[in-house]
Amino acid sequence: MIPRKLPPLPPIRDLIRVYGLSADQKFSQNFILDKNVTDTIAHHAKISVKDDLVVEVGPGPGLLTRSILDAGARRVVVVEKDPRFLPTLQQLAEASDHRLGILMGDMLKLDHAHILKAGSALHSRPTDISSAQPSIPAAAGNSNNANDPDPNLQREQDQQQEEDFWRPMDDCNSTIRLLGNLPFGVASPLLIQWLKMMALRQGIFGADNRVSMTLMFQKEVAEGIVAPPSHPQRSRLSVMAQALCNVKMAYKLPSGVFVPKPKVDAAVVHFEKKAEPLVPGSLEKLEDVARFYFNKRRKTVGHNTNRMAKAAPEVKPILDEWVAEGGWDMNLRSQDVSTEQFCALARKLDRAQLKIPLT
Repeated sequence: MIPRKLPPLPPIRDLIRVYGLSADQKFSQNFILDKNVTDTIAHHAKISVKDDLVVEVGPGPGLLTRSILDAGARRVVVVEKDPRFLPTLQQLAEASDHRLGILMGDMLKLDHAHILKAGSALHSRPTDISSAQPSIPAAAGNSNNANDPDPNLQREQDQQQEEDFWRPMDDCNSTIRLLGNLPFGVASPLLIQWLKMMALRQGIFGADNRVSMTLMFQKEVAEGIVAPPSHPQRSRLSVMAQALCNVKMAYKLPSGVFVPKPKVDAAVVHFEKKAEPLVPGSLEKLEDVARFYFNKRRKTVGHNTNRMAKAAPEVKPILDEWVAEGGWDMNLRSQDVSTEQFCALARKLDRAQLKIPLT
């Protein structure tokens, strides 16, 4: 199926000037104005015409949205908190051949049912398929060249592609791509929320939906998310993300590509859910365990394990068993512990229904 391209549109710089838009520090906004950059982000997100839905968080004036649509996305729903960007997004929706839906609201608070409903509403084609097919001159069928394509076969293929393009979306069994040039101030809370929803199969992550995420973070945060054991930037977020997803650093962006220029560089991380997550169900226990150990990251695992046993005596038998089984080297520091080891301890504590102290 041939990806659809947007018609020629005014440059984003011009729209920003016409509508008097500027980055709002209150929302930690920074614009990307180079489409080569946003095209690269869309490429790393693996967007194709085969996807059922692309969800973009924080589109701003809409340049990444253009790249997503140009990559062939059949349905795109954007979630934007700042109403100033509504006119530019509406213009883009009108130019997108009914492929773009707009939701105004805070993604941290938004009911994902609204996203799926908006996506499903985009399946209705704007024109009758038969009228959308290109006309073929009568003479085209009179060619004596055996290598010439059969015009009737080509017409059937074009019509089938059109039917496939506008096929309805199944809310419970879809391929969904989640993208975001996330404001640095809310990037980590959003990621944690989505990981917890993914673990519980809630919202757009529900049922049999196959959801990948391609998200932008402050470079140091991104490096922490993908950090392997013994990396100095390994953290609670590393453990939570890697318990559920295969994560990789997809693309690094210098601060100079943003307007206004931030003080730090950025990076894009791609998340693909593991076929077999390391923790079943809720991430709450794993988050508590990782938080406890990383709160005193300079101390050894042995020190922190003893500290937990003193703070919660009811947990001590589980910890003693864990140590006796060789759960981990007590001389390690938290950053040296593998995601698998953190998950194994979390599973033990979860089965025992024991609470973890948070200090």
